[in-house]
Amino acid sequence: MTDAPDPLADARRAIDAGRPDTAIAALRGLDGVEAAFLRARAALIDGRAGDAQAGFDAILAAAPKEPAVWMEAALAAHAAGAGPAFVKRAKGAGLPAPLVAMVQGAAAGKGARAQGTGAAGKRDLAALSAKVKARDLRGAETVAAPLLKAQAGAIVWAMLGQARLDAGKAPEAADAFARGLRLEPYAADLRLGLVRALARAGRMPQALAEARRAVQAAPGWADAQMAFGRLALAGDLAEPAFRAAEAARALAPKSDAPLRLAAEAALAMKRPDLAVEPAAARRTDAPDRARLLGHAQASARDADASLATYDAALDRAPDDADILAARGQLYQSLGRSDAAEADLRAAIAADPAHGTALRALAYGGKLGADDPAIAAMRTAAEAEATPASDRRLALYALARATEPHAPDAAFAALARANAATAEAFPHDAAADRTGLVRAFERWPQLADLAPSDCEAAPIFVTGLPRSGTTLVEAILAAHPDVTAGGELGLLSHAIRPLVTLLDRGETPPSDMLGAIGADYDARVRRLTGAAGRVTDKSIHSFVEIGLIRAILPRAAIVVVDRDPRDTALSIWRNHFPDGTHRYAASPEGIAAHAALFRAAVEGWRDRLPEGAFHTIRYEALLADPEAEARALLGACGLGWDDRVLGFHETAGRVDTLSFAQVRQPIYRTSEGGWARHEARIGPLLEALAREGLA
Repeated sequence: MTDAPDPLADARRAIDAGRPDTAIAALRGLDGVEAAFLRARAALIDGRAGDAQAGFDAILAAAPKEPAVWMEAALAAHAAGAGPAFVKRAKGAGLPAPLVAMVQGAAAGKGARAQGTGAAGKRDLAALSAKVKARDLRGAETVAAPLLKAQAGAIVWAMLGQARLDAGKAPEAADAFARGLRLEPYAADLRLGLVRALARAGRMPQALAEARRAVQAAPGWADAQMAFGRLALAGDLAEPAFRAAEAARALAPKSDAPLRLAAEAALAMKRPDLAVEPAAARRTDAPDRARLLGHAQASARDADASLATYDAALDRAPDDADILAARGQLYQSLGRSDAAEADLRAAIAADPAHGTALRALAYGGKLGADDPAIAAMRTAAEAEATPASDRRLALYALARATEPHAPDAAFAALARANAATAEAFPHDAAADRTGLVRAFERWPQLADLAPSDCEAAPIFVTGLPRSGTTLVEAILAAHPDVTAGGELGLLSHAIRPLVTLLDRGETPPSDMLGAIGADYDARVRRLTGAAGRVTDKSIHSFVEIGLIRAILPRAAIVVVDRDPRDTALSIWRNHFPDGTHRYAASPEGIAAHAALFRAAVEGWRDRLPEGAFHTIRYEALLADPEAEARALLGACGLGWDDRVLGFHETAGRVDTLSFAQVRQPIYRTSEGGWARHEARIGPLLEALAREGLA
């Protein structure tokens, strides 16, 4: 038995989630006061303050004392710039004083504050406040209990919630704030307290939902915008996070926190051009300013500016290990290996347990068995005082540095490093499979839409990590008509509106495919500054081959395939940025992802016309570079150019783990490398065999 549809409940959920279009669709054809109320709320969060005001006014004419309508109308008045006039109206309407106070806060955009005291008098509140300030939870509970039993008040719940939060009792604090909100749903201070308690308790989805409601109730309160922005960024919602940061900047122009959030969100959006300004605008003494600014400048492909930022920071603090490590890694990506090594060793000298510097040094070149850096890696990996993240990086570094000298010990360190990473960043293989299934399910919807008229012709290079995608991109980028984009990561941002509509079962506008393609191309141009064809090596794009074909019909798609045993071994022995490539830290995860790649390629081959993408075998490329390069260029619509075989002589900046390899001619020493370590990677080979990939 299934529950009957409840369009009003659907509309409420959509409004709370910030989806006014979905709410309006759910309310279509419905009459009645509640439907009208929800329709006006949807108009408000859709940015149509005038329509919202008209809707709330109509309801107030029939229900002139309804608190919820007054509160929502106050928010609409604020959005329309008519807050003061609305407050005068509320004061003249004979409303209770507490409601007038809440309306005043909402109309100012700052949000209402809890008003109800329940059974508590002034002395009771003073006594409770003293206990909260003294961080005396037991005393606060003792004072609050009889007051709440006699008659609960929202202010008492708010104070008790803060006392519990200060005492580290996050779940209990969340309960207190939630109880207060049942009494006064529009109290923004209670809502923000609930947000903080839920976040502290690790209930991030609920915290994000409540933070969104806090911003709806108090759009002019910088604290609410910041709470939502931080949670949105943590939830991979970079664009809403950036908008919240910009709103907080306008509300608190002298605060450093919104600037930092804006820069971090812009970087997550793959918009480093938007990250540089807020990062530079931070106080010169702000923690981590130079590292964030340098990172933003480097991401914006202004290596000179980034180096200048790092140089200036090191002039002030020559032993800053974080800045030394950041500059060293930038030198690595630029191919300046000597300068990179000098910086990384200096960082280790300043902080012997600096995991980032240890890992970067180990991955940058071969170290002798008696290199003192290896001793530092061992110490950092074993010392209890080493932070967990640095310990993991030290283990990865130790594995890479000692493999030529002591492979058994190296693989033992690698197993420990990956186990710790898997624990810190769990992998959900089922979610990955669901993503592919949804991509396949969207294809018939895409095929029924009007064809995209986008003229852009990027070159997507996709495959599993460590399968040769960087080598293929380097060959392409050596062609005079091509610029290497690297792992741009722009596609997911550009397609999000389209995917959202398709997954809701809604039909996109007829011109949306072309508009999405144009948006993607604009993002590429903005990031790379390139005028001609650009490669995009975003690894996971093999899942969205069909969507790429739909929005960018002139794009070339190159799929790189390699012996899954060699690919799996290389994934297993490498460290990826924390939180990315989560499958890479366990044999089962690697095998599942390799199987996902195979299923994606075979699935799109079955669904798309012949020639929709070009497949290149890594082993074939090593065996006959010129023949494979000619076929590659032909598939991309490029004429032959001898320079592509000398790619290693012209390689530019490389930000992936292959920064050293692409500066060398093609070599075959890694081919069949899994066999040399067969006895050490038994679980990995067994996992591949279970997926039919060994």
